[in-house]
Amino acid sequence: MSLLAVLVTVPGTVWAVLVAQSQLNQADEAAVKEERAQASRVSGWARQDAQGKWLFHVMNRSPDPIARVFLSFAPLIPDAKVSPVWAVMVASVPPCTEMTIKQGQLMYNLDDAALRGLPGNAFALPMASPPKGEKGWRYLDPGYRYWKLGDVGFTDRNGVDWVRKDGGRLERGPGISVVGHGDPGRVFGALTYRTVEECGEGT
Repeated sequence: MSLLAVLVTVPGTVWAVLVAQSQLNQADEAAVKEERAQASRVSGWARQDAQGKWLFHVMNRSPDPIARVFLSFAPLIPDAKVSPVWAVMVASVPPCTEMTIKQGQLMYNLDDAALRGLPGNAFALPMASPPKGEKGWRYLDPGYRYWKLGDVGFTDRNGVDWVRKDGGRLERGPGISVVGHGDPGRVFGALTYRTVEECGEGT
């Protein structure tokens, strides 16, 4: 092969390699984007209503349900001897739906030794009402006006686990942690579900 042929061929080969690498990088980016497509449309947050009561939200703006939804929240009580922590598991949140847990649904029971013996990260399903015959259930003092939302975990349509850290940064994996430490509280009554208008893969 002549020197001229080499000089002509080498730049073309280098260009082809660079193009192939660029296409590979784009394919990898597209795969990552596709993997996160549903998870990126799931969010969680806490807020107060007009009466100052706290609401805890999980919103699924995707066209598919999310499963095994975990979230935790706790009041910020300085120097408190008793500090309940709520760690909740919901079987699923439907497509295009916002789920809400209201402060008025939160109770804890310091008289139940078995319940008090549970770790603060003992996730529990919401219940219709406290078990019959069990006494000692109480609401948190309404004077506690500051709450913190912990991690929000869920499983997407492909069976992949995701976590919104403190309701914000999205990470892959089931490493959900509970906000704070304390006696486990429980959620009673039906949760609230609202249809989300801005929903779908294009939103």
